[in-house]
Amino acid sequence: MQLQRIQYRLWQLWRAVTGRVSGAETRFVATQLTIAEQPLFARLPRYDQRHALDVVQLLHREGTATPALIGMALLHDSGKVSDSGRPLGLGWYGVIVLTQRLLPTVYTWLLARYEPVQRHAQHEQRSVTIARRAGARIEVCMLLQDVADGVDSPLVRLFAEVDDRC
Repeated sequence: MQLQRIQYRLWQLWRAVTGRVSGAETRFVATQLTIAEQPLFARLPRYDQRHALDVVQLLHREGTATPALIGMALLHDSGKVSDSGRPLGLGWYGVIVLTQRLLPTVYTWLLARYEPVQRHAQHEQRSVTIARRAGARIEVCMLLQDVADGVDSPLVRLFAEVDDRC
């Protein structure tokens, strides 16, 4: 089981490095997000944009893609970008994923010392704050808050499952 998880994470890394966002997908995002929300998606690095679009595509396949859920899915990782606009680098993703799962003591040590690790750990609540500050739709902010709070609802569970699969 652990080997499958590592293989899956390596596939995610490959997808992040090689993934692209097409012109059609950029136009799709513009139709799904408000003018206030669009800059939040635009400041995500390409690999996080690709991930968000993959989440939306899977939600569509699951038949649960409401406008608010699509907006939330497109913006759910916006808190991984620093206040100064610096994205969470792929190297940090690797370190975080490996230490969280395999070396939790090392992860705790990193969390106490490194801002990117802290930002990643807090990104769900940061996404809520950033979205609210930008003037995102209230229903998008409410879904982001439910995810950040770990609300036990069918929608949050579905989103968490889809997010983990992408």
